[in-house]
Amino acid sequence: MHYRNIFIAALLLFAALGTSVFATERSEIDDKYKWKPEHVYASVKDWEADMDGIRANVEKLPSFKGTFAGDKATDPPKSLIAMNKLTESIIGRLERAWTYAMFNFHVDMGSSEWGGRMQQLEFLSTDLSQKTAWVEPELLQIPQETLHKYIDENPELESYRKTYDDMYLLQEHVLSEAEEEILALSGNITGTASDVYRKLTDVDLDFGYILDENGDSVEVTDAGWVSWRTNSDRRVREDYFKTVWEKYKRYKTSIAALMAGNIKKNVYLTKARKYDNTLERALSYTFVPEDVYINLVETTRKNTAPLHKYNEIRKRMLGLDHYRHWDYYVSLIDAEEPRYTWEEGVKMVTEAVAPLGSEYVRDIAHGLDPKNGWCDAFASAGKRGGAYSSSCYQIHPYMLYNFDYEKGLTLEDVSTIAHEGGHSMHTFYSEKTQPYPTKDYVIFNAEVASTVNEALMSMKLLDEARAAYKDAKGKDKAAAKNYLISLLEQNINSCRGTFYRQTMFAAWEWEANKLGEQSQPMTSESFNEIYKKLLQEFHGPAAEYEDLSNYSWSRIPHYYRGYYVYTYATSYAAAVALAKDIRAEAMGDALKKGVTARYLDYLKSGSSKHPVELLADAGVDMATPAPIESFIKYFSDLVDEMDKLTR
Repeated sequence: MHYRNIFIAALLLFAALGTSVFATERSEIDDKYKWKPEHVYASVKDWEADMDGIRANVEKLPSFKGTFAGDKATDPPKSLIAMNKLTESIIGRLERAWTYAMFNFHVDMGSSEWGGRMQQLEFLSTDLSQKTAWVEPELLQIPQETLHKYIDENPELESYRKTYDDMYLLQEHVLSEAEEEILALSGNITGTASDVYRKLTDVDLDFGYILDENGDSVEVTDAGWVSWRTNSDRRVREDYFKTVWEKYKRYKTSIAALMAGNIKKNVYLTKARKYDNTLERALSYTFVPEDVYINLVETTRKNTAPLHKYNEIRKRMLGLDHYRHWDYYVSLIDAEEPRYTWEEGVKMVTEAVAPLGSEYVRDIAHGLDPKNGWCDAFASAGKRGGAYSSSCYQIHPYMLYNFDYEKGLTLEDVSTIAHEGGHSMHTFYSEKTQPYPTKDYVIFNAEVASTVNEALMSMKLLDEARAAYKDAKGKDKAAAKNYLISLLEQNINSCRGTFYRQTMFAAWEWEANKLGEQSQPMTSESFNEIYKKLLQEFHGPAAEYEDLSNYSWSRIPHYYRGYYVYTYATSYAAAVALAKDIRAEAMGDALKKGVTARYLDYLKSGSSKHPVELLADAGVDMATPAPIESFIKYFSDLVDEMDKLTR
């Protein structure tokens, strides 16, 4: 909805939680690899002045009350036009104020100064929601055909036609003015479980130390598991895993209570807005049918055999009698991983996305060029972890990364550049093409734009490696084979992590929320039992999990965003289908003519249609099992190729 949950759509931030685990100081990093928040505001003084202006304008909003419908509504179209202009100005400026503060805070998460400014913005956002709580209830007093007449007679309202139509589609879930105001006021409360969870896991949990393979003491962090889980020393991997998971087990009661609180919040909002279940409510605001979610989970659960086979291959190649949780990520090929400079990584990305055309290549190359200030490339002490793309209206997108400044980029890091670059191009084109009300896009569509870039790069590298292996002779044959196997492993792991793993998460979230809907016990034991069954179902007999693994749900921050993780899986399936067709057209396949143009139109479409419709226009119908089944076939073929190469 236009006046509700403003920043969910507006900021379009895709990120992992946590802070950087690297010790490099920000001052040690070349300034050219740092983003430029000054493109948003020249100084903090300018930010503060704009905040004062925003607050003053927010106070004007209640004056429009009663001018759309009722006795005071002498000229509703004129009032609507004026209200829309004021609201666009407020939200646009608030986006800029939010992103400026966020960009400064995220490179120094220990800053109480910027943390305080972020709190100011949260309060201002809640105040805006409260002062516009009356808008939708009043608009809904106007018959839809009358509002259409206003739009037909006033071109300035045309860009809002879809926004208003969507409002009528959700009419039965819009409450009275007083009830909407109460729900708006509850915004600072309903996020408590998420806030406490984040502070507990990001700040308060102390995981202690383990000995590495050299006998040196190393500090254990939750975020550090991503690096240490690939360590070649199995004892180190096991120690690191158990140290992290034991800590979550120790706080199992508190974390289960936070999750239960999160689910109770979901149930409360579901009942307050008169939805049948939490899934329906969560998806309704993006107009994604429940069938898309259900189809993903049910179709995937019927097709776990390729993942079972991959686990069997891993167990065989690692030479293990027992394939455990800490063996899940270690590389199958013992070879030194190549490293790249930022510039080399960007070159690999721009070459990979060449099938999308010269304009796309030019634009993404501009965004990734350090001198243009869009990117913050390297990890430093106190910087927010993970990677994301974010933006604010009429300012270019920004990208945050956390690469190792001393060692350079891995191939996976280069893939991350492609991913966030895809998000930024989606934002760049939609904002350039769409009017303000439809410039944003929902997460269901967002992850497609990022993953297409990743898929294009991985497919290009795989084809080149296959050709090199085929042509190699003598001693070069073994090296070419190992490189091909390593690329296959990386691609399979990406599919496994983004599709199967996220679908398993989605299945857990669905089942856990049903406990709340049915007033069943929500404890660590009940949450663990759901997760245990899913681990066994998805990973098959080759994988052995102990009780500690059942606590994995407690490490997933995405659950506090509400039915969010499924979009990674649906997007991955859609992106692979699109990337295959785009590459086929670039290679001259006449049957795929027009595929690339339709995809570029998709990137320019914002929210001009509902999410599933937009994706169908691009060539993928996620309302059917076909894209999921096609993706599983793609994954299965990669696993079969790996099996043959490693026999």
